[in-house]
Amino acid sequence: MRAPILKEKILRELAVKEEVSVKELLARFKVNRPYLYRILRSLESDGAIVLEMGMIRVLDKKSLLYAWGAEKKKIFQVVRGTTYKVRPKKVRDFVVFSGTSALWVLGKVLEPSFGTAYVRKEDFERLKRIGLRREGYPIRFYSYDEDVFNYTRNVREYRLAIIEQVIADALGEGIYTRAIEELLEEIEWKR
Repeated sequence: MRAPILKEKILRELAVKEEVSVKELLARFKVNRPYLYRILRSLESDGAIVLEMGMIRVLDKKSLLYAWGAEKKKIFQVVRGTTYKVRPKKVRDFVVFSGTSALWVLGKVLEPSFGTAYVRKEDFERLKRIGLRREGYPIRFYSYDEDVFNYTRNVREYRLAIIEQVIADALGEGIYTRAIEELLEEIEWKR
């Protein structure tokens, strides 16, 4: 399972930075060069990036996010997460909302049910105590990805993953709505 998670981290880094050196990715993720180039060549053949003289530049963020979403789908099939029924306000101080749960915070969907949220391993017991009450919406909590906590933003007193992560997670959850298209268009417009 390490390879898909490592690939996800690389995709996140590309989505966030939009231009980065191969050397920087090799050092940051301690990945071997052939594996990294396999990922980069695949993204380049999809038209998502261009690789020139050791530099990677994102050309088509939408393609990159769809590739990331496909990777998330694979991860979510193996790493099931733990589903608890919670009121989002009760856990907002220590989780990062993403996928459908973040779309709910953004007002794009009516409820956060079966959305994605990330929790640190040390906060899992706290989550478990709240989740035992079985009040609220079923949300899937994951603790495999600490890096998601490095890229967050606050919206209406909730901590959300960056919008690229929200989109990738929603696609990984199997959600595809007009809201996703709107967010993709918004990202393209900002570039």
